[in-house]
Order: sequence, then structure tokens, then C-alpha cells
Amino acid sequence: MLKNTILAISLSISATSLMLVPTLSAQAASPTDESLLQLIEVTKVVEMMDDMASDSGIAEQVTQSMLASLPSDNLTAEQREGLEQIVSEYSKEMTDISDMKNLNQQVVAAYLETAKQHFTQQEVDAQIAFYSSDEGQSIIDKQPAMMKDYMEQVMPIIMESTMEKVNDIVPKMIADIEALEIEQ
Repeated sequence: MLKNTILAISLSISATSLMLVPTLSAQAASPTDESLLQLIEVTKVVEMMDDMASDSGIAEQVTQSMLASLPSDNLTAEQREGLEQIVSEYSKEMTDISDMKNLNQQVVAAYLETAKQHFTQQEVDAQIAFYSSDEGQSIIDKQPAMMKDYMEQVMPIIMESTMEKVNDIVPKMIADIEALEIEQ
């Protein structure tokens, strides 16, 4: 009986200790706005966003991905040209970011808020130290090209999968809506 009581107490203490771990780590120093702004600067977040917004290749990528996902086998040359023009126009509209300063401010504010929920001051300091190093800067400088190449590969996959789902779901959804016999 004494053995069972000691075991129960030990398990209870262990369970209590495990429950305290998140509480203790959550009480660690929250990063300051100043340090997070330094991290944003070192990782060139705003610079990358500005570069992406000015990259006309993004609109072309979106256009090509959308065109690749649309059924165009039975189109005449004129219809295909019209479709390409429409998709290109809307792709440019989707990727147009005319107010970058305002967008950058919103992104920075969201980053500050989110980072404070996930990182401690010590973790932010470690990131600043790494990304300030030559290796860290090299990684940061390579990110845009790597992400561009990655997106060129992944966008057609995502668009194809999405279009397959849309093509499968939309007729069913239309049938279900029509079955409601809603009067207009």
C-alpha cells in the first residue's frame, strides 16, 4: 500500500511538473519591438516584399499556372488568345500591389504581434546573431531565387489539384442548390 501511495505521489508530481513546462516557457522574456524590428531588418523582410512586388515575373507565373489548369483542348486559336488575355489581365490585377508602404507597415505590425506569441527574447537574439553572420546573410540573399524556383514548380501542382476539386465539387454544389428550388 505504501509503495502504491509513493508511486501515485511520484506520478502526480511528474504530471504537475510537465504541466508547468509550458507555463514556465511562456513566462520567459517576451521579445521587444526593437529586437523584432532588428530581426526584420537583418532578414530583409521588407526588402524582399518590395522586390517581389516589383517582379513582373510573378504575374507571369500566376498567368501560366492558371492557364495550365484550365481546359483548353477544344478552343480555337482565337478563343485561346482571348482566354490568355483575360487570364493575363486578371493575374496582373491579382498581383498588383500599388500601396507597398501601407502593406509593409501592416506586415511588420502582424509580424511583431505574432512573433511575440511564439519567440522569447533569447530566441530572437539568436536569430539576429545567425542572420547577421555571413552564412545567415547568404541564406537570406538566396531565399528569393529559391522561392521563385520553388513556386514555379509548386504552383501548377496546386492549381491542378484545386481545379480538379472545383470541377468535381461545383456540379454537385449546383445540383444541391437547384434542389432547394429557391424562387428568384
